[in-house]
Amino acid sequence: MMERRKGERLFFPALYRKYITFKVREISGDFVDAELFNFSPQGIRIRSRYELHFDSTIECLVSAPESFTNEILFKGRIKYCIQEEPMGNYLIGAKIIEPGDQTAFEVFLRIHGFVKEKIDHIP
Repeated sequence: MMERRKGERLFFPALYRKYITFKVREISGDFVDAELFNFSPQGIRIRSRYELHFDSTIECLVSAPESFTNEILFKGRIKYCIQEEPMGNYLIGAKIIEPGDQTAFEVFLRIHGFVKEKIDHIP
C-alpha cells in the first residue's frame, strides 16, 4: 500500500488501546467499537468488525479516560476498507474532513505522549 500521509503518524500499539476508547459510525447508524491503529491530523487507520463503504462519511468518537478531555467527535471520509481475511475484520483508512472542536482535537493529538508516559508505569 502506498504511503500518502504528509504528517507524522501517531501509532497506538495494542497495549495503548486500553487507554484510548474509539468508536465509529456511518452518519445514519449507531456508534460501534473499533481499534485505533494510528492517527495523524489528516487521517486515521482503524480495524472494525463492520465494513465501511469507500467515500462514505463517518463520525468518529475518541476519548482517553485518564485525560482531562471529554470525548472528541470528528468526521472522516473512507479512503479504503479491506477485509483482512474471509469473514474477518476490516482494515480501514479515512481522511479527517471535519475535526469538530479544534482545541479538543489538538489536545487529542498530544495524548500520544500522555499514553506513552503511562505505559512506563504499568505494573
